[in-house]
Amino acid sequence: MKLKWAFGYPFGASANAQPAVVAGRVFVGSDNGYFYSLDAKTGCVYWSFENGSIVRNAPVVAPITGQGESRHAVFFGDGHAYVWALDAQTGRQLWKNRVDDHVVARITGSVKYYDGRVYVPVSGSEEFNSGNKDYPCCTSRGAVVALDASTGKQIWKT
Repeated sequence: MKLKWAFGYPFGASANAQPAVVAGRVFVGSDNGYFYSLDAKTGCVYWSFENGSIVRNAPVVAPITGQGESRHAVFFGDGHAYVWALDAQTGRQLWKNRVDDHVVARITGSVKYYDGRVYVPVSGSEEFNSGNKDYPCCTSRGAVVALDASTGKQIWKT
C-alpha cells in the first residue's frame, strides 16, 4: 500500500466523521466547523462550506427536486442539532433545519435517505453538563426525525 494523498483539516484537532464517496468525490465533515467536497483521486478541494459546528457523522448524497439547477444534495447533521442540505456539485446551502432545541441535543449518528425523506437520529450530550450544578439533569431524551429531502420541512418526530 502506498499513500496517494492526505488532507489536513485546517485548525482541526480530530477527525471523527466518516466520509461518503460518491461520483469521484469525498464528502466529509470536520471538527473545525467546515464541511468539504474533495476530489477522490487527488484530495484537492472542490468546495468547502462553513456550517459552524462539529460534524461527527457520515453524510449521505441523494436526489432532490424543486431546488433550481440542483439535482443532488449532500445531507449531514451537526453538533447543534442542525441538519444541512448542500448542493453536492457546488456546496451551495439548500436548506438547514434545527431538529431539536434542547441545549445538549446534537447529531452524532449518520442521517439516512429513503424515498424522498431524510431520517435523522438525535442524541444528547448531558454528560458534558454533569459538572454544572445548575443543569437540570436527565431532560434530553433523543429522537428520530423525518424531513422532506427537498425542502427540509419536518414530517414527523418521535
